[in-house]
Amino acid sequence: MKKEDVTSFIVYILMILIALLLGFTFISNMFKEYNSTFGSSALNPYVFAIISIVLAVLVNAIGLEVGHIIGGKIGGYTIASVNILGFCFYKVDGKFKFKFKDFDGLTGETILAPKSEKANPKPYVWFPLLFYFVELIVCIIFNSLGQNSNITLHHNAFVWLGTAAMIFITIASMMALYNFVPFKLDSMTDGYRLTLMSKKVNVEAYNELMRIENLQREGKEIDKIKYFDELTEFTASINLMTIYEYLSKKEFEPALALIEKMAEAKDKLTQATIYRLVAQKLYIKIMTLPIEEAQKYYEEEVDDSIRRFISNDLSMESLRAYILIAGMLDESNAEVTFALSRKEKAMKRALKSRATVESKLFDDALELVKKSHPDWDYKI
Repeated sequence: MKKEDVTSFIVYILMILIALLLGFTFISNMFKEYNSTFGSSALNPYVFAIISIVLAVLVNAIGLEVGHIIGGKIGGYTIASVNILGFCFYKVDGKFKFKFKDFDGLTGETILAPKSEKANPKPYVWFPLLFYFVELIVCIIFNSLGQNSNITLHHNAFVWLGTAAMIFITIASMMALYNFVPFKLDSMTDGYRLTLMSKKVNVEAYNELMRIENLQREGKEIDKIKYFDELTEFTASINLMTIYEYLSKKEFEPALALIEKMAEAKDKLTQATIYRLVAQKLYIKIMTLPIEEAQKYYEEEVDDSIRRFISNDLSMESLRAYILIAGMLDESNAEVTFALSRKEKAMKRALKSRATVESKLFDDALELVKKSHPDWDYKI
């Protein structure tokens, strides 16, 4: 299980705890206190709660993306698309169109395109947080009015608003926890973006990523991708795009040169990133060198910890190296079949921008194994 999966699981548990804590304390007590009001009304308290929850999710989902839009505009970006709960408005030739589309986020996603290299993404991540605090203040005021009003409960609309306000606070707090936790979860959250923006080079890399992804969405040719000599985990991910451009064109020598250059900065990158760079290097060597030379490199330069990582890692970088090791070096039909069985799961984890290239690179590796062992069984 990846670190992001573990962190996401913990955050989801905390979100559930927030719901239970507020649900079984403040909200539950308010329903009991105002039972006479709800009982004499045509509106069932549970129906009221469900309506309030649905409205709270909608308001907060819209508020987050409105915050992103305003912040993005202030920061110097154009809005490429806005997706709220699958309702996606996207720009084509300067005009917005609509379609249903999945999104990378809890309730939605706003995609930006930088107008220049000087675009500042910080307002994009701060404005949704500002919306949350404004909503929190408004809800606290309504809740206070509902609890402290001297008007008879039966006729007091603030009682209803106060109860709805607590439900809004609960939903908003759950969504804010997910969106502003300073870690990478199953999507790139605003909190994680804020940690990235603490380094100037990451801001440059973020804008480069937005530029590249926007060109990909528009089906335009990607010009020279910026290479970052100052390495962080994030700039390394941008540098990998350059490597993948070389790999997609079978330009293995420049790809290998960049991999070796990045691998030298071991203190700047995580162990997983370093090991995946080794997997990339192994892939190139087995694909291009005589098998005896590739075998010698593997036995002399790749230690047991890296071998274990590659065999267990569910990433396409490791998996395509693993199928070559299994088929070309270890000559194990069983291990090749095992690698094939893992491809679908690994592809689901691959970045969308690299999925097509990764699938092609894996298929090239499999084809080399098939040429060497045409009599093997490749059925899963």
